[in-house]
Amino acid sequence: MDPVTSDEAHQALNVKIMELAISLSRTEGSELHVVHAWRPFTERLVPLGSRLSQEEKEKVDREWAASHECAFSELLQKFDMQDLRVQAHLVKGEAGEIIPALARNKHIDVIVMGTVCRTGIAGLFIGNTAEKVLRRVNCSVLTVKPEGFATPVKLIADPRFQTRQ
Repeated sequence: MDPVTSDEAHQALNVKIMELAISLSRTEGSELHVVHAWRPFTERLVPLGSRLSQEEKEKVDREWAASHECAFSELLQKFDMQDLRVQAHLVKGEAGEIIPALARNKHIDVIVMGTVCRTGIAGLFIGNTAEKVLRRVNCSVLTVKPEGFATPVKLIADPRFQTRQ
């Protein structure tokens, strides 16, 4: 989930993830853990980070952290979860590491996460972060694609495998 986005498709995906997770939590009568892992801005843009003083880096990262906290809070406020036991986790770090660790520590049974399938071979299937999480957990993972998602994988017809009529 990425609450710090102006992209409408990503915002809609966040809503879809939350609706599914809330529905599962209600159906099962289970605790809901909502997680947003974020990385400091200066770690994301290494060339920029190397040109900033330590004081400037800290200021940029504090502002970046505050924007994540605000967006995460705003996203959570959009949903009626008063009847649920909810724990919100805003954690600094890589989602592919944070989510599995939290799942183990909190004994999570099901992870609901979005995947936008951006790059690489892993990205062709479910998405790079989702692939990392899936390899590191012992629970079910429900991945959610954005509306209108079209897989980049194309089936090539092989005449050796065509059926005869």
